Amino acid sequence: MSRFFLLLLVFLGAACTHRNSPEETAQYRDQFTADPFPHTGTYHWTFQLMGSPQESIHTFYADSIGYRMTGQVYATDYTMQRLSYDQQAAKWIGEDGEGVVYVLFFKEKTDSSLTIYKHKCKSGGLAEALAFARPRADETADHGWNVYSREGYTREDQLPLVGNFSNAHRRLQLSDSLVRLGERQYEKMSFHAGERRWVGQDAGEYLQVFFERLDPPDSLRVAVQTSADLMALYQTKYQAIENWERYGRD
Repeated sequence: MSRFFLLLLVFLGAACTHRNSPEETAQYRDQFTADPFPHTGTYHWTFQLMGSPQESIHTFYADSIGYRMTGQVYATDYTMQRLSYDQQAAKWIGEDGEGVVYVLFFKEKTDSSLTIYKHKCKSGGLAEALAFARPRADETADHGWNVYSREGYTREDQLPLVGNFSNAHRRLQLSDSLVRLGERQYEKMSFHAGERRWVGQDAGEYLQVFFERLDPPDSLRVAVQTSADLMALYQTKYQAIENWERYGRD
């Protein structure tokens, strides 16, 4: 699939997204919360997609959040004006210049990082945003929770599992940079902790591994897929996985 077609899919998805109107804002205004927003500055998250680096960037202001995505696969730049912020829930709601509504949740702030969950309200707009509950700590929808580095700091997701695992059918050797499946070994292309997804390649074949958990004690459940079509793997979502396999640690 060409990059143009990928961007076309992104565009078509945006074209059918609900646009908030001034009338809707007025209708729901009494449900907004006006707590002071505590975050300032710029935070970025760097990751790999389709073998190319991407960077997601949020810049925080008292009344808005600026957002940029840079990279060869997809790029965008817009500002979300704040509608509501609930300090107790750490829940921020805003809309961009096209009326598209977003919900952001925050946690685990340190001197160098901030963990963010971002949800685009495609069908219900502001009503969807107000009803959207704080995601579970291990949620994988919307790309999950992602650790953003404060400006001046850099980090990249690393697979925290290392070791040899096997079941009655095959053996799986895990590390961040290399995964060996049977007799083949795949070099890392990307690992996305929020989606619990590792992708690698070996001589034109791609391997994708979804992990049910990233902190298993003695065994793990994974969904292993191989394909010559990298895009088909990236289009697979954690929530659609049915064929989980259990591996014990050797």
